[in-house]
Amino acid sequence: MKFVEKVGRTVDEAITEALIELGASTDEVNIEIISKGSKGLLGFGAKEAKVRVTLKEEESGNVEDIKPEIKTFEKAAPKREFKKDIKKEVKKEEKKDSEDAVIVTEEELNEVIKLAEDFLYKLLKEMSIESTIHSKVVNNNRVAISIEGNNMGIIIGKRGETLDAIQYIVNIVANKNRVEYIKVMLDTENYRARREETLRKLAYKLSKKAQQTKKPIILEPMNPYDRRIIHAALQDSKIVKTHSEGKEPFRRVVISPTYQNRSYR
Repeated sequence: MKFVEKVGRTVDEAITEALIELGASTDEVNIEIISKGSKGLLGFGAKEAKVRVTLKEEESGNVEDIKPEIKTFEKAAPKREFKKDIKKEVKKEEKKDSEDAVIVTEEELNEVIKLAEDFLYKLLKEMSIESTIHSKVVNNNRVAISIEGNNMGIIIGKRGETLDAIQYIVNIVANKNRVEYIKVMLDTENYRARREETLRKLAYKLSKKAQQTKKPIILEPMNPYDRRIIHAALQDSKIVKTHSEGKEPFRRVVISPTYQNRSYR
C-alpha cells in the first residue's frame, strides 16, 4: 500500500499535506495520527503533529491528469442549502479578507515601514541571521517586505509557519496605536508565490474531481490568505463554484460542481 508521513502545525494541516501529495480525498485513505504536537512561540520550540496516511487498495489509481483535492462527503448528511449566487459570496469573503478599501497617507505608510524594519532588524540580529531588508508599498495602502540572505529556511519554517508567525508580530508592532490598519506582508525567497502556485494546482485538481463525482468537496481549514487563493483560482470556472463556511480558525473552502448529484442534497 502507498502511504506518506507528514508533519504540520496541527493534525488537520498534516493530513492536508498528505492528501495533496497522494492526490486523494479522505474517503480514499486510512489516517493514523502519530502525534498531535504542541504549540511553541513564534514557531520555535513547537512540536509538530505527525500523521501517516495510507491509500486504500481499492481506491488507489492514477490521478496525474487532474488538477487539486481533499475531502468528499460520501455518507448521508443533513440537507444543505447552497447559495445560488456564489460569486457574490466569494466577493464578500475576498472583501472581508482584503485591505483594498483602506485609505492611508504616504506619511502613515513610511511610519509603518520604519517600525516594521526596525523590529525586523532587531529580531534577525537576535537570531544571528545576516540579511538585508527591502520594503515597497503595494496598492498605495499595504507594505511588502522581502528578506534576503543565507539560510532563509529558518525564517520560512515548516510550510511557512515561522514566516507567518513573524509577519503576525510585525503587523502588531507596526500598527500599534493605529486606527487604520496597514497590512505588512513578509516574504523571503519568493516563498509566497511558490505557495500560491501550489494552492492553485490544488484548486484545479479538486475542481476536476468535484465535476467528475458531482459532489461538493470540502477542503481542510485554511487561513484567509490561502482561502482567497482558492477562490480566485476558480472564480471564473464554468464547472464549479466556491464558497467558505465555518468560523475561524476552522473556516474552510467548499468546491461545488455546477451540477450536483441530487442524492447528496
